[in-house]
Amino acid sequence: MTLPPAIIDFDFASQNYTSDQLIEVWMPEIEAVAATHVPDDRFVSFLVAAMRLIARSKSLKGFNLMDLVQKAGYSRSTFFRLFEGYTGFLLKGYQMTCLLSVKVYKKYLSEQELDLDDFCKYTADVFFGANCTIPNEIIQMLYKENNLAHKEFHPHLPEIASIIEEYFSQNQKTQNYKVDQQELVGVLTSLDLVILNARLDDDPLWGTSFYYNKLKKILKGYFLASQ
Repeated sequence: MTLPPAIIDFDFASQNYTSDQLIEVWMPEIEAVAATHVPDDRFVSFLVAAMRLIARSKSLKGFNLMDLVQKAGYSRSTFFRLFEGYTGFLLKGYQMTCLLSVKVYKKYLSEQELDLDDFCKYTADVFFGANCTIPNEIIQMLYKENNLAHKEFHPHLPEIASIIEEYFSQNQKTQNYKVDQQELVGVLTSLDLVILNARLDDDPLWGTSFYYNKLKKILKGYFLASQ
């Protein structure tokens, strides 16, 4: 990789960015991995259409089924054959977007030989930035409407732990850190819950350097303790 991907070309530690700035660089990445990792082209079309509509409106206002169907290029009947309904689609789409951000994370991580500091920065850059692209309103609605436990709401967390464990074991600069995958799942789950609660509560500090630095420091602290 000759140049860093645009998704980590931000200084989250000292600056705040708008969702527009983050969406602009994340959309192409998500669309690219969706084409590879989502086998149903119809799902991809609806997912990309929803992402673009939400990016434009930045909320659920003005985001309706007719607009979604028209932008995706399929019929209402196709939509309802694929999904249980509007809320069901939003949940599946949101969870798929989370999973695809993990695929993006793995893609660029595998191209780099990072020491611990750079690894923690890269990891925080990717997942903090990805979270900031989705409006709090959508997270709040999905969490309330579906009444899911945290691990069911965010089932992608174990895959992140698996990617990290594999990377640390193969990357020369991090091989001295003994990562227990199940323990790491617990750490990532705790970190994710901190972020989720901030968004559910509309914490005014969410999206600022406060949470970015907190995420990076806790992550680094875990790995230092695992030497």
